[in-house]
Amino acid sequence: MGQTPEDAYRHADESMAHSFPSGAPRPGHVVLDVVDGTGAAVGYLWIGPGTSDDAGAWWVWDIAIDADERGRGFGRMAMVLGEEYARAQGAHTLGLSVFGFNTGARGLYESLGYETASVKTLKRLG
Repeated sequence: MGQTPEDAYRHADESMAHSFPSGAPRPGHVVLDVVDGTGAAVGYLWIGPGTSDDAGAWWVWDIAIDADERGRGFGRMAMVLGEEYARAQGAHTLGLSVFGFNTGARGLYESLGYETASVKTLKRLG
């Protein structure tokens, strides 16, 4: 059974607090700012190695684009650049989780080639 949007957002906030207790990402992880044409931050992308024993299996831990900036291509741009960064670090896959109610994000990931794998998505980084 799925989570309510409120429960999902609370879980995401708790996960961020756990992963950044000192305000810095874990070793091997990176948080990239997403900026508009003027250089103003409109969101961020947090990526890094996953939790499996496969060092080449990377994960999108979080992506956020300001609500008033969505639909302008920033999420797509962030994901493509994140894939390039992960590949340059030796990643061969980049996975992520997306809440079922987030149809906009699901459509974006599917359009980028991510495939559903159980309740997680996975894209092979050839």
